[in-house]
Amino acid sequence: MSIAVVIIEDDQTIMKRLVDVISMSSFCEVVGIARNRGEAVAAILANRADLYVVDLGLPDVDGVDLIRLVREKCPEARSVVVSTFGDSKHVMRSLRAGASGYLLKEEIHPSLVDKLVSAHNGQAPLSPAVAQLVVDRIASLENNVRPQVDRQKVLKELGLGEREWEVLHHLAEGLPIVEIGRRLSISHHTVNQHLRSVYRKLGVKSRAMAANAARVHGLIDE
Repeated sequence: MSIAVVIIEDDQTIMKRLVDVISMSSFCEVVGIARNRGEAVAAILANRADLYVVDLGLPDVDGVDLIRLVREKCPEARSVVVSTFGDSKHVMRSLRAGASGYLLKEEIHPSLVDKLVSAHNGQAPLSPAVAQLVVDRIASLENNVRPQVDRQKVLKELGLGEREWEVLHHLAEGLPIVEIGRRLSISHHTVNQHLRSVYRKLGVKSRAMAANAARVHGLIDE
């Protein structure tokens, strides 16, 4: 019996590559695709898949939240990240959320299926670069080493002003627009103006992606 796979990916080119590679194998069957939050949540709640292939960079939802939803709603299923992001924060957040593996998009070729099968069978496939990163991260934690981030330097590199940083910080805490405005003593219109500027400078399109970018750059805790 083949492994039922749902692919969660918004890039049409990547989606096609994944569908083509997975469909070529007799071990796996693509039973669903999702390109945004609504489609992804619906696919997960349908609980028809054995394995969810998850992209982290969706336009309207943090892929890590979808991994958590899979763990909560589909305890018998597994999720594997296939992403362009190979940095520590994306990797560790995904694994902590319950991902069974983490692969980079450069590995989308026929051997990818073997890694998906291994994840379904209880193993934890990792791209070589990701595996080294995990080893290094564990070693640093064992030695109580926590990377120090110069926030002012990072903000300057990103082109973010202090007020934009304050808005981003509260945004990452999950505060609504009106509450952010109240805390900063500015109108919600002004908050939205700052948010649009933050989105532009970070190259993101949503609150979830902005918060995730802040974590990636070390501006907020994971």
